[in-house]
Amino acid sequence: MKFKTLFFFLGSILWMLSCNTSQEVENNNEKPEAILKTRWTDKVDPENVLAEYPRPIQKREKWMNLNGYWELETGKIDSIQFGQQLPEKILVPFAVESYLSGVMKKADHLLYRKEFSVPEDWNEQDIILNFEGVDYQTVAYLNGKKVGEHKGAFDHFSFNITPYLKEGKQELIVKVFDASNDGLQPVGKQVREPEGIFYTSTTGIWQTVWIEPLNENHIESFKIETDIDKKSISFQSEATAGDGRIKLVLKDGDNIVSEVEGNPGEKIEMQVPSPKLWSPENPFLYDLEVELISEDKVLDKFSSYVAMRKISLGKDENNNTRIMLNNEPYFQVGVLDQGYWPDGLMTPPTEEAYVWDIETFKKMGFNLLRKHAKTESQRWYYLCDKIGMLVWQDMPQVYPHEDFEDRLTDQDKAHFEKEMQAMIDDLYNYPSIVMWVVFNEGWGQYDTERLTRWVEDLDETRLVSNASGWTDHNVGDIIDMHSYPGPDIYPVEENRATVLGEFGGLGLTVPDHLWQEKNWGYREMTDTLEFKNSYKQLWDDVWQMKEDKAASAVVYTQLSDVEGEVNGLVTYDREIIKLPIEYLNDLHTDNMISPVSIDSDHSLFLDSEEVTLKNRKNEPIYYTIDGTEPTVESMKYSGPFQIENTSTLKARSITDNAKSAIVQKNFEKVSSFKSPQFNLSQNFDKGLKYSYYEGIWDSIPDFENMNAVKSGIATDIDLKESSRDSDFGLTFSGLIRIDQNGVYTFNLTSDDGSSLSINDEFKIDHDGHHSMETKTLDLALEKGYYKIALDYFQARGGLGLNLEIIGPDGKILPPGNYHQQ
Repeated sequence: MKFKTLFFFLGSILWMLSCNTSQEVENNNEKPEAILKTRWTDKVDPENVLAEYPRPIQKREKWMNLNGYWELETGKIDSIQFGQQLPEKILVPFAVESYLSGVMKKADHLLYRKEFSVPEDWNEQDIILNFEGVDYQTVAYLNGKKVGEHKGAFDHFSFNITPYLKEGKQELIVKVFDASNDGLQPVGKQVREPEGIFYTSTTGIWQTVWIEPLNENHIESFKIETDIDKKSISFQSEATAGDGRIKLVLKDGDNIVSEVEGNPGEKIEMQVPSPKLWSPENPFLYDLEVELISEDKVLDKFSSYVAMRKISLGKDENNNTRIMLNNEPYFQVGVLDQGYWPDGLMTPPTEEAYVWDIETFKKMGFNLLRKHAKTESQRWYYLCDKIGMLVWQDMPQVYPHEDFEDRLTDQDKAHFEKEMQAMIDDLYNYPSIVMWVVFNEGWGQYDTERLTRWVEDLDETRLVSNASGWTDHNVGDIIDMHSYPGPDIYPVEENRATVLGEFGGLGLTVPDHLWQEKNWGYREMTDTLEFKNSYKQLWDDVWQMKEDKAASAVVYTQLSDVEGEVNGLVTYDREIIKLPIEYLNDLHTDNMISPVSIDSDHSLFLDSEEVTLKNRKNEPIYYTIDGTEPTVESMKYSGPFQIENTSTLKARSITDNAKSAIVQKNFEKVSSFKSPQFNLSQNFDKGLKYSYYEGIWDSIPDFENMNAVKSGIATDIDLKESSRDSDFGLTFSGLIRIDQNGVYTFNLTSDDGSSLSINDEFKIDHDGHHSMETKTLDLALEKGYYKIALDYFQARGGLGLNLEIIGPDGKILPPGNYHQQ
């Protein structure tokens, strides 16, 4: 392709004119209202959407991102009018149903239009158009001519568009049709009518679109396999013309580990002396430089990476079959990852959101993510490789129609298998993936034995689960139970490891962070305290099950709430982590010796406070109540005991070989109750007075000397009275009714700053910019009415406000206890 100056100049003028008209088209869109945002929603830059190179395992220097605003038309189109603008706009690569797309509506038929220019320095090269994900049937046209078509929602595909290029501006049209869950194609969890465990459908382009220049002869595909036993790496590639020489340079930082050459189509072996093994605890990656050379000319070049790791089955010291990582039994502590976002649906708003998920759950003590019924951008797998997280990859399933078996045709089977092979080919080189899951719970299940053995032949380097759930067919490497809440597991087998592929599902709603009013969990929790206790009991049972039943892995349901499903450890907007990260890490980490937990209703008491000490594996517990360090000479725990004086309790597990970290809790004895401002004989109207303000602050301002935007009566302390998502403040004032004498715990959680006072005397100061965090105050209160005042400000990013008051009986006081003074 050669550009001529005149044509380029005319093309530029026409493009400038079309840009002016395009701006008018863009303004025709009515901006949708977000149901729920994340902290990354407003960070999405339409001029720089998901700007990272989309194929990090094969990273080339030259490429052009086509994400951004495209023109759009919805509805069935019989004939395409090329060269004409479309009436709407959409932000690619967000599905049409998503808030971030700017459209946020369902449409089976979509027509996209994008104009772009090919850089002049790409002359004399083939131009490849890449789609990382389009749901579902795609036909692409360039400059009025069809360049190719594709069926499949979850796999990457590309077209060589070189023969269709013209001088100047290029017109790309993409036509999409998606039958959603009406058809028998793989859809995963997306449906037309979201409910329960099924979520909003995804239609159209939902992953990055890009072009790149390549020599006519280039490396089209490759596979990397490692052998830690032989200390070697094999590399096998296919070149489009089949000739040339492959040059490989393996590096550890700046040091060259191995440098070899070979031919396309053959396995090229590299030796790795003293290999550094990859694991979640040490996710070491070797850099790999790849070149295709012919007659001393570099035809193709890209950077890649390699992890020396081995996943396999083996026997433990008791001759039980276990999953092994690098030839050692490795207990996989997993969480089910649906991969949905309230703003982008199946597409994250930014890569930062991906990183937050992986890093946060690693901090919680998880070492495994089960990517459930969908795939991700290849960036996600790269981040798992880099950060250190194992992955079980599900094949996205066909919707479980009641008449599935009657409707299923040979053509449907062939397409399902085509998509499965494409998924495996796309993701083969990402070492974090250690298992392929063929079916989930019988959804769209057929020919299980044949397909499992076929996948085993496609990839001999990983484990294969024939069916996660209760439809096992006695093949593959894994027998997998789902147990809600569980945990429970099938007996281990001679040649298969036993895993718990799903369990838990403890549903806890967090007000102001919900997708909808009606929500559900497999087992609904009434409050945080019940959730904490139930969750801890699950994991105590998990660790016992690991020892008693030879479990190799467990997967808790689930990472985040999704739409109406509130089984997540974090809310759908990723703003609230429902239990402290450090606490979760203690539960999820199989330490040599288990930590001690100190259980008591309150840290403040009048006469005495009963305390229970627990640990995971029933190791001996030693404690002190005078603040000194516990040793084997200290008091040995034998059962619940009473704290009768102000004390600092310290406890730890101690065995002959190890000591756990010391845990500490301060207890304070008080001699009397705080007196109420009014006794219970008086009557007050229910509710609290509130005032709403707008402004930009870094700390809680002096609201008393400001003019409120609005004021009124609120039924609860929350954010329902706010009119926007940032730069506002709220104050609440009134009385809290205390119906019985006792100790009350006030848990104030906010993002950003907040302040709480009781009777103008006792206060929680939680000011400043911060994410959702909790501060606590214990008070011994006599029954009656107490003055309560709360100030709150929200800056930008995440937001939230919640006050939880726990009474002497361990129950949360209802909003009906708030009254107007």
